[in-house]
Amino acid sequence: MPNFFRKLRQKEMKGSTYLKYAIGEIFLVVVGILIALSLNSWSERLKENKKEKLTIEILSDEISKNMGAMSEDFLNNNLILDSLTLYLKGELIKTDAYAKAQFISYVLNYNWGILEYPTLEQELGPSRIIKNAADLNSSFKDLNAAHLALDFQLNYLNELFNNQTVPFLLEAGAGTGLINTMFQFNSEVPNLSRLYGTEALNNILSIQQLFLFSYNNRIKRLIDESNETLVVLKEL
Repeated sequence: MPNFFRKLRQKEMKGSTYLKYAIGEIFLVVVGILIALSLNSWSERLKENKKEKLTIEILSDEISKNMGAMSEDFLNNNLILDSLTLYLKGELIKTDAYAKAQFISYVLNYNWGILEYPTLEQELGPSRIIKNAADLNSSFKDLNAAHLALDFQLNYLNELFNNQTVPFLLEAGAGTGLINTMFQFNSEVPNLSRLYGTEALNNILSIQQLFLFSYNNRIKRLIDESNETLVVLKEL
């Protein structure tokens, strides 16, 4: 009888050992899975952070490049606006035919550019990469609104140029001379210079002055919004 109970206890001890071993194995497997998931999550976060950092750099370069181009256009358009103001006030006197033709070409060739914001458009959509930046979201929307407003005003300028200015010049026999800065070799100089001071040209230039003034104000707004967005990007 004692031997029977001794064997029974030995079996119970072996069963308990096996159970502990099995639990230990399960525990190690679970821990291994958790560690693997943690490492995978950490690796994904690292990839996302690198991708976000790269996107911030690309976006900053994109904004800076466009802002630089617009800053140059803003300054050049201001010079054109100053010349237009003097001319329309009758305070800019030109007597030489070449000088008159050159002035007309200069003030009609306002500065503008087609801006592209592919990264900004991406970050405004569902496939955005930069996340959890409320201030940046607001800046993106303001910058995009300024860009759209600039394009809207540019359409007015271009419609004036294409639908009124060019037909007017062509009718006067001076259309192609508009974009030719070498007037001393251009047979259209006399025709273009004769338009100087005429009511018809003055009317077109008065409208252009208003449109260009509004366009330049929107360039200034875009530059300001670009600066604010760059500040927010640097803080990320």
